[in-house]
Amino acid sequence: MSIGYLFIEKTENIDFEEVLQVLRAGNAVHEYKDAGQVKEAFENSVYVIFVFDRNKLVAVARALSDGYAWTLLTDVAILPGYEKTDLPDELFKRILKKFRGREIFTYTGKKEIGFYERFGFERSKNAFTYAGLKDEAIDPKLILEGYYLPIGYHYESEYYPYSGNFPKGRKSELKKDNLELRFSESPDNVDFVRVNEILSLAFGEDRREVGITGETFEHSRYTEFVYDKDKLVGCARAESDGVAQALILNVAIDPDYQGLHLGMEIITRLAAQMKGQNIFLNTHPGGVGFYNRKGFRRNKTALLYSANPVMPKRIKKGFVLPKGYRFPDEL
Repeated sequence: MSIGYLFIEKTENIDFEEVLQVLRAGNAVHEYKDAGQVKEAFENSVYVIFVFDRNKLVAVARALSDGYAWTLLTDVAILPGYEKTDLPDELFKRILKKFRGREIFTYTGKKEIGFYERFGFERSKNAFTYAGLKDEAIDPKLILEGYYLPIGYHYESEYYPYSGNFPKGRKSELKKDNLELRFSESPDNVDFVRVNEILSLAFGEDRREVGITGETFEHSRYTEFVYDKDKLVGCARAESDGVAQALILNVAIDPDYQGLHLGMEIITRLAAQMKGQNIFLNTHPGGVGFYNRKGFRRNKTALLYSANPVMPKRIKKGFVLPKGYRFPDEL
């Protein structure tokens, strides 16, 4: 029998001490210091939802999104007992409708993987958390509890021909000492026609029709650009709540400048703007080799709700694990 839940999608008049208790009781992955931190994170999210059973808060969720193509769903928590009612179905129906047509990423505890699979999420093979060279950006408890795979971990199907147009990495013929490199955090006066050109060159597909715009970058809380003299040669951006979670997007270096460690430097600079936050990214299969090394941790419990559910199997194999896949320690 359905309970008449009240769904609220705004933060006004919400008791964040109560939200904190729901997050803790509902096994949310991220741990907050206090209700003030929770309030800031939720207020800086592009989407929030609070579910009440009469006057009792019983579930919460929020999301970061660029309003364009990508979304990070986080802090999904349901009070014990309510996960076996019709509440989860109603909750996810609203969330998935809100972000229809976008890639939705999330990560969860090992026990909750099946819960997300029930709603059409699949385990991502290409999700990483920026850790820094000393894992300083990652909660050590999450490492101990098995949220991450060993550095350099490869799946058996890692190099399956997932795509015919993703360009192979190449080493630049340029000499870094001869370049006049400068970095900027500001999207002001950036040529976004050039940004789209770099994205198209780096990812092997024409991004000009999709059209990354200045508004897209300006909407992002953090951005980073690298120039050689006045020539834009690389970019990256991140959506963030400014306190707990961040989603890195559009990391790209002009192929003529690849192999000069500019990709790592631009991410390091971008991440430095987000100190203390969990920095998540989900790369194209062709980018795994770049991220699958020290400085990053490959996520073990990340999931993807694809905007393209009818992706061909030969391509899909490079993005997600087979339905029901479990590591030995999860059986």
